[in-house]
Amino acid sequence: MKTTKHFILWSLAILGLFATILPANAQERGNKKKKVKKTLTNSRTYNFDLKYLRKGKSDEGDDLDFDVGGTGKNFMLVLAVDRYKYWKSLKNPIKDANDVKTVLMKRYGFAQENVYELYNEDVNLEKVRKIFTKLKEKGTGMDNLFIYYSGHGYYDASFDEGYWVPSEGKINQTSTYIPNTKLKQYIKALNHRHVFLVADACFSGALFSEAHRGYIEKVEQVKSRWGLTSGNLEYVSDGKEGKNSPFASYLIKFLKDNLKDKFAVSELIQYVTVAVADNTEQNPIGNPLKGVGNEGGQFVFRLK
Repeated sequence: MKTTKHFILWSLAILGLFATILPANAQERGNKKKKVKKTLTNSRTYNFDLKYLRKGKSDEGDDLDFDVGGTGKNFMLVLAVDRYKYWKSLKNPIKDANDVKTVLMKRYGFAQENVYELYNEDVNLEKVRKIFTKLKEKGTGMDNLFIYYSGHGYYDASFDEGYWVPSEGKINQTSTYIPNTKLKQYIKALNHRHVFLVADACFSGALFSEAHRGYIEKVEQVKSRWGLTSGNLEYVSDGKEGKNSPFASYLIKFLKDNLKDKFAVSELIQYVTVAVADNTEQNPIGNPLKGVGNEGGQFVFRLK
């Protein structure tokens, strides 16, 4: 009888112990399931947290993620030459430059105090150097810089070098021009996170990076240096007097017609290069700039 009583008591004690342990284990397993494992992907020298890929439906539809914890200032440098002492004068560079500047200020948050401009005789090697020096002092690692040049360009095949031709640049005297190599030095030295150079002139293809190094999420977070030119090693149209050049026309059209809150430079480049190539004899180029510190990011334009 004693044995039976002891057996019943031990059985009840064991059952009570299981009743205490099992719910605790189940709760612990449930808590473990709720934890989200941090996922990382590597890109050269950067690690990017991919938790944002688990956002709700309200974020679906964005091609890229632009949430970088704040944005800096937008700076603009405008350079245009239509009066030449030795070269044939052009009709529309200054109009094109002003029209591009106007739409960027009106729609994309470029403030007048951050706009720097040089026209005609002021576009020379010394003044360009000084204005890049000023931009280097002003810019920070959070800021963006948009550069627009319109005027004559020159390419020296013997040295694989492209140039901007100043107002007083002499025929066949490249020492009086502004070389790509010098522009690249200035751009490389800038502190801005993003630099986007647009040039409506003949340009050296050697300016650009040979290929993309792969896709990087959060493109606005990573340093970038991109360029877009109206042609490769070719003459490009200045357009009819009082009108925009074909290249400037499509660039301005995209900037005016855009309804997206934000877009990266690659989207603008895709539109302009295809539209110009399909409707003119020009073949624009848009790519990362070569040898000036591009790390795979992109300049992002945002509507005001």
